[in-house]
Amino acid sequence: MKQMIAIVLVCICVLGIVGCNQQPQQVQGDQLLAEGNVINIDISSLPEGYNYSFSGTDAKAIIDYLSTLNLESNFEENPNEYAGMTWVISLKYENGDALTIYHFGNMFIRVKGGSWYKMTYDEASRFDTLLYELK
Repeated sequence: MKQMIAIVLVCICVLGIVGCNQQPQQVQGDQLLAEGNVINIDISSLPEGYNYSFSGTDAKAIIDYLSTLNLESNFEENPNEYAGMTWVISLKYENGDALTIYHFGNMFIRVKGGSWYKMTYDEASRFDTLLYELK
C-alpha cells in the first residue's frame, strides 16, 4: 500500500513539474486572419459604443497591425478574470466571408469562437494609437 501511495505521489510531482515548465507557444497574428482580400473593416467597442468603418489603405493598416502581432497561446492568465474594453473588429472579405476578432483589455485577442491569445502590452496598445491616427 505504501508503494502505491509513493508511486501516485511521484506521478503527481512529475506531472506538476512538466506542467510548470510549459513554455509559451508563439503564434503569429496572421494566423488569426482568413485568406482573401479584406474590403471593409468595421470596429466597435464594448461597452463604450465607439463605431468606425475603414476600407482601402486604412483597412490595410489594420490588417498589417493584426498580421504582425506576436501572440502567446500558452499563458497563465485567464481572460475571464479580467475586465476592460473590448474592440470588436469585423472584417468583410471580397468573397462575402466575414471574420470577427475580439481585441480585449490591451492584453488578449481571439477570433470569434476560437481560443484566446495573449499580446504584449506594447503591441496591444499600438491598436489604440492606430485607431486614433486613422479616424
